[in-house]
Amino acid sequence: MTTTTDTAGTTDPFAPSTGALRIFAGFGLLLLVGAFAAFLVIVLNQAYSGDGASGPLLVPAMWSMGFSGIVGLVALCAPRDALSHRGRRGAVFAQYALAFGGPVLAAIDFA
Repeated sequence: MTTTTDTAGTTDPFAPSTGALRIFAGFGLLLLVGAFAAFLVIVLNQAYSGDGASGPLLVPAMWSMGFSGIVGLVALCAPRDALSHRGRRGAVFAQYALAFGGPVLAAIDFA
């Protein structure tokens, strides 16, 4: 079994390995496709119902999903020496948060 050592020198036997984090980053990129589909459904639903305009947070929602893809690619492709384990774990967490944040921000409609 592989143990992971963080920057403080403590060992966590239950932390995912770097390979597992890369797999999670790859699944996050696939999840981003589904999040973008949900985003499109939400935006089109807002455009065809109500006042004909989507919510004011449409642009931040698009930026959120764009940053999710960039962060996911960094977590997936960065070499082991360029990105620490803690940084890769944080990048994967940020990737998922940004991917889920896109449709949530698009769904907010103040009208």
